Amino acid sequence: SIDAVTAAALPLAGITALRLLRAAGPVAGRRVLLTGASGGVGHYVTELAASSGAAVTAVSATRERGARLLELGAEAVVTSPEEAEGPFDVVLESVGGDSLPAALARLAPGGLLVWFGQASRTPVTLDFFDFFGGPAQARVAHFDYTRADTTYAAELATLVRLVAGGRLHPEIGSVRDWSRTGDAIADIRARRVRGNAVLTVG
Repeated sequence: SIDAVTAAALPLAGITALRLLRAAGPVAGRRVLLTGASGGVGHYVTELAASSGAAVTAVSATRERGARLLELGAEAVVTSPEEAEGPFDVVLESVGGDSLPAALARLAPGGLLVWFGQASRTPVTLDFFDFFGGPAQARVAHFDYTRADTTYAAELATLVRLVAGGRLHPEIGSVRDWSRTGDAIADIRARRVRGNAVLTVG
């Protein structure tokens, strides 16, 4: 019921977004901070969380890259965790490096940070004295999208149903022939693709 290019954008990023939000728990009425939001997973998380009643603040490298996130339901787009007006009940962190401790500092007491990526490819240094002196009873959880109690097939069916019903809008920033896989990977790594990249065959 949806075209092949749109369907091809669903599997990894869409499933990761569904499972990430399940790991975060109910988000209706909660304030959510999402880093690395202009990537493939970020667009799905933003729309799914906002449609579930969350107030989402999206962190994007530039406001231009994050403009689409406002259309998908984000309450605000900022260019760094430090710029975000906290505190937040849930932080979904995908950048690593300096981003994680900065995002952690924005947690509300009893809040949860779910660490699901390392897009900066920069090691994280976390000062546990700062952590224990920060929000009371804050929690940090590591996320692995392969660990779930549902199957890929069931979640793909959910994603297709949402797209077909006009309730989910995959952001496809690049469509290229399979022969240009190397170029696509280089652009993704350099963060030149907003949303998902799709490769076509034949």
